[in-house]
Amino acid sequence: MKIKKFFHITTALFFLLALSINSSVAYADATYYPSSWSSQKIAISTTADIISEGFDAQPFTKSITRKDFCELLINTCHTFGTTLPAPPMSHPFTDTTDINAENAYALGLTQGTATGIFSPDLPLTREMAAVMLSKLLMLFQSTSDNGSLAYTQPMDKQQAAKTLSEYSTDSNLLSDWAKTSMADVYTHGILLGTGEGRLDPKSYITREQAVILSLNVLTYCDESQIRAAGVKECVLPMPTGIFISQSYNIGDVYLRWNDIPLASAYDITVFKNGKPAYTKRIDSNYFDLRARSTTNNSVSRSYVSTDYTNSPLYNSIFGNDKQTIHAALKVVPVNSNGDPSVFSLTREFTIEPWVNKNEMRFVDPAKTILTNINETNLNMTSVKVNVWNLTSLGTKTTSSITLTVNKNVAENVTKIFADIYNGQEKFPIKSCSAYANRGGKSEHNSGTAIDINPEENYFVEWGGAIKAGTLWKPGENQYSIPPDGDVVRAFNRYGWHWSPDMHWSNGADYMHFSLGGT
Repeated sequence: MKIKKFFHITTALFFLLALSINSSVAYADATYYPSSWSSQKIAISTTADIISEGFDAQPFTKSITRKDFCELLINTCHTFGTTLPAPPMSHPFTDTTDINAENAYALGLTQGTATGIFSPDLPLTREMAAVMLSKLLMLFQSTSDNGSLAYTQPMDKQQAAKTLSEYSTDSNLLSDWAKTSMADVYTHGILLGTGEGRLDPKSYITREQAVILSLNVLTYCDESQIRAAGVKECVLPMPTGIFISQSYNIGDVYLRWNDIPLASAYDITVFKNGKPAYTKRIDSNYFDLRARSTTNNSVSRSYVSTDYTNSPLYNSIFGNDKQTIHAALKVVPVNSNGDPSVFSLTREFTIEPWVNKNEMRFVDPAKTILTNINETNLNMTSVKVNVWNLTSLGTKTTSSITLTVNKNVAENVTKIFADIYNGQEKFPIKSCSAYANRGGKSEHNSGTAIDINPEENYFVEWGGAIKAGTLWKPGENQYSIPPDGDVVRAFNRYGWHWSPDMHWSNGADYMHFSLGGT
């Protein structure tokens, strides 16, 4: 099967599937069920025969071995329709005769860990997985009719280095042999990071993660396979799939998403405040609504022209009033026959009624600091939000706190804390502060920074010295903020940043969230 190949240097396209499918999967041992976040994907992988009988005899959260990962990949090849090679005349490895490992070797998906050595029981690292997945992706997209893989590098080293440095913060930890493969699967969205720019190449892949990675390659290359398995709709949720910001300034909206294999066009729908405002089929993978300068379009601007009315398309969709707009983009790929895909990409975003964040914080777009306490007070307001309290018995009860914040972020702050309060974690907050006249350039001065549970979310220098607070033990201490939890996601959803994700030169402040990242 010939599949068009795409190389992307944009953001990731990751098939996190929201599946409308009725599937009843029987597991061998009632103890070993997948995690709730993966259960739907595990169900569809079972239906698609990616998982062999007995896979659930081990915990889904256990690290997968190299041998078991090869079994998933070969099962995926079966489902895709790849012709497997004939049995080898001699065994390529001295430490295993496992048929899946030998098939993976014959297809070029693995060379082992050393000459003649496969290391079947070695836990699979993320960079090992990246190499095999990149080759599987290339195999499925190759034009070969004999089931073999004429493997070449998916991109040159310079392109890989640029991609990894732009979208990750720890690419220096990657082994040289894995860099181009990691860049390949990352930019295709097959394998994402473990949180805000971290690739964690040496960490291990769990069994449920390995199943989903195999499914990602299959669905990326041939959606007919999951259609046949009963999938009606697959949603690519934020922040993956669509490379757009969570927050824009008025008149400066540029929406871009990844190319989708086999897509000849895209059906897009733009929503304004929850209602469809614009629908069109377009050929490109971007939608540009930016206001243009009427004098010189090539001039680099430090902020967008206030004459946002010179973008008729923007005005026709969002109007020309200076107001906060809650918007969303939905993209559905269309094949060459004009049929919409089962895949859709959806991303919410906010359009702020200010030229830039300086105007939002200080009224004047060219201003970078509030000059006196009277001016500051005019820009502040109070919001009351519900939070969870943790009792001495370990139960959680509802309480409320009042925060002083910049009046222009009050609405979003209220929504952020509503999202935290309504989240599955019921994250407890015992101490929280926002506006404080601290001097200097602290965003607390402008009411656009918030600290949560400062004792349990310390400010620590990169050398290990603690500057504020006493600890940070997510998963062990309930007041500590987990990197991928409800709190971080809620702030990110409205364009705020968590200090550890900003990689400050002086350390990481785990209690600290801010609009500008400082």
